[in-house]
Amino acid sequence: MSTVVFWSPVNGRGTSSHLILSALMITLTHHVRVLSMHMNKNGDSIEAALPVREESMDHMTNIFAITGWDALLRLHLSGNLTRDKFRDYTVPLSRQLDLLPGARVQSSLDVNEEYAKYIPSVLKTASEVYDLVMLDAGNRDRMERDMMKDADVVVVNLDQNLRVLENYFGDTELKEQLESKKVIVTVGQYDADSHCTVNNIKRRFNYKHPVVAVPYCTEFKDAWNRRDVPSYLQQNMNLDKKNGQRGEHASSIRELAKCIMDNAGLRTILKQLERGA
Repeated sequence: MSTVVFWSPVNGRGTSSHLILSALMITLTHHVRVLSMHMNKNGDSIEAALPVREESMDHMTNIFAITGWDALLRLHLSGNLTRDKFRDYTVPLSRQLDLLPGARVQSSLDVNEEYAKYIPSVLKTASEVYDLVMLDAGNRDRMERDMMKDADVVVVNLDQNLRVLENYFGDTELKEQLESKKVIVTVGQYDADSHCTVNNIKRRFNYKHPVVAVPYCTEFKDAWNRRDVPSYLQQNMNLDKKNGQRGEHASSIRELAKCIMDNAGLRTILKQLERGA
């Protein structure tokens, strides 16, 4: 199992959207089992991209009451969390992709403060169930940066704001923290006509590692607002750049998914399995 942590030094740079899109793309194109999870409250983060069936809200409420961080943590603290029981506390998004919903806590509580300390032991159990665990660690807070310590791959989500880029690439403490990690940088809401291109970013900051540009896409934004991102991606996943905005967006998500799989070592493992190694 590999753990991929999505993080950003600032709000609104695509951390949640890049996670759910790449998780969906990976499970649509590879035979791997993936867990998606986040450290915000129930309904936030990646959950905002997913359908809510209004006609069965009572049923959904019951499901989420017995799933997610609260239920999982109760089992963990009782010493009864095992690999065989882990998936009972998740919500299946597809045959290969599960969601661990966020915590249903009082608004006065800090979800990260309450649950972050349990991340290592939860990830340890998850590693026995899933090929890939993808965690939205949020942004800014020291505690969220600490979650990256247990990651195999870190996806850092930025944009073309030069001040944000300078602060990130100039953060020597963070650079030391990530030195032993495989790091992928995304540049969200990407404008190809801006002077701040991927090539110029890499040149300016002498950066040699992967940078994936994820362009703005109106139809994706509408799908997010409709809570219909899984259907959007399934319909557009194979489009290429000649298909305009949707094609450019789909191409970037395929590139990000491939980059995650490569850095997590899963594509190599899958190839070995295909050869019967």
